[in-house]
Amino acid sequence: MSYTRAIVINPPNPSGYVSNKDSMGGFGQLYPEGAPPFPPLDIPYLLAVLAAAGHEVSVVEAGALGLHTEAVVTQLQSDAQLSTALVLVRTSLPTIDVDLAHCAVLRARLRMGGLAVFGPAVPSLRSRIERDPSIDFMVLGEPDGPVAELMRGQPMDRVSGLIYRTSDGWRSTPERPFERDLDSIPVPRWDLMPIDRYVIPRSSVSGDERFLPMLSSRGCPFGCNYCPYPIGQGLKWRFRSASNVVDEMEQLVRVHGVGHILFRDPMFSMQQKRVVAICDEVVRRGIRVHWKCETRVDCLDEPTIVAMARAGCVGVNFGVESIDPDVQKGVHRKPITEADFVETVGLLHKHGISTFAFFVVGLPGDTLDTILQSVAFAVRIRAKWTQFTVATPFVGTPMHTWAVSQGFVAPDFYKILNAHTASPGNETLQSSDIERLHRFGKFLQNNLLNRRGILKNERRDDPLYGALRRIADVVSYGFALAFVKCGSMYFRRTVHAVPPGARRLRVVQPSSAG
Repeated sequence: MSYTRAIVINPPNPSGYVSNKDSMGGFGQLYPEGAPPFPPLDIPYLLAVLAAAGHEVSVVEAGALGLHTEAVVTQLQSDAQLSTALVLVRTSLPTIDVDLAHCAVLRARLRMGGLAVFGPAVPSLRSRIERDPSIDFMVLGEPDGPVAELMRGQPMDRVSGLIYRTSDGWRSTPERPFERDLDSIPVPRWDLMPIDRYVIPRSSVSGDERFLPMLSSRGCPFGCNYCPYPIGQGLKWRFRSASNVVDEMEQLVRVHGVGHILFRDPMFSMQQKRVVAICDEVVRRGIRVHWKCETRVDCLDEPTIVAMARAGCVGVNFGVESIDPDVQKGVHRKPITEADFVETVGLLHKHGISTFAFFVVGLPGDTLDTILQSVAFAVRIRAKWTQFTVATPFVGTPMHTWAVSQGFVAPDFYKILNAHTASPGNETLQSSDIERLHRFGKFLQNNLLNRRGILKNERRDDPLYGALRRIADVVSYGFALAFVKCGSMYFRRTVHAVPPGARRLRVVQPSSAG
């Protein structure tokens, strides 16, 4: 059957949390209540593709609007076309149980044409979703193509990238290739989204600024074992042309009044010539906007950094994860040397671009020594901002397969709220020790390196503030060095390696997400 319209829903937040479904490669994370909402980027893309194909579309952004399930039901009850509409619910790893409970209420209270779930984590959650009687479809991979075909009445068995319910059980169709011609995808329909709700903190002292995310490319060929991005976007790096990217930037700035753009590409500077072309076009068109991106530091040279700074780039996020080359190799991460990190961070700061360094505690192969070395490097590298997360076996990733094979988690374990909790431990360290080391890194991160945002506003250029910030940097980094030295001595006395084969199953059950 064909459908008269599509209704896309970002479900309500779990009680006590804010759901960021775009985080972790679209697998999602939960943040404490009060955190600013972040839009799942695949929703406005899906709306754009369906609208361009002539379908009527609407969206219920319950997460950003703070709506509960009852409010969503009330809103949909007034839709005269609901009985012939396809309702599409964006789900994620940490919210799957809450989202399915939401779907069950919609199914019980409303008469819909069809009910589907989508999101990068759906293929990895198939066995969980199949147990739910309310769902008609699971959309696998990028949802645009399968949903467009369903909308126009394509027989379900001929829609690739789909799992659908029949009278005698679930059926699946062949895997759908990722879209390669990204220039053919319409720009996201932000006009249908509550964009006033999406703000990014400028700093601890200067208020908020409207922002929106963008994707200038998809996929990551590096394929690190712990990372969900290759699962949701594939290993093949696919990219948009420079002019196509800048067209969207111009629309965000001049139509939607956006002051800050966050590029969500896993590898923004995979092709540096394209980055320079994007920057040159931004300058040529006179587009004034601040933007940030994420990439590897060994994919940035000084001419590219100069072009980025000239075009409004104010920040680059990058992963260090572990500074130990053997740990990096063990998780299939192409190693980057300490010298490369230090050199590139220095170049970025030289040209006025802030840096944000990510570290992961407790990766496969990590030992007490390698973790302490990484923590010490977090001080030496002098990134403007630092974040420590804990190694997390996201279901569907090779790290999850490894954790299952080692007996660290159960095969069906998926209840992970975020990458800051629920460490399974590794071959040499108990989960409790990794959690202690992670708390050590978090204290260093929050109170000494990031200083809880105090005197960290790099946009203030008045002399007095700049002088105070430089003094605070010297003092806080001095305390950080002493803190790491004392902490290292403490952990070397209290943490003992686990004998080979001594560790077996210890599934960490996070607190309920509602």
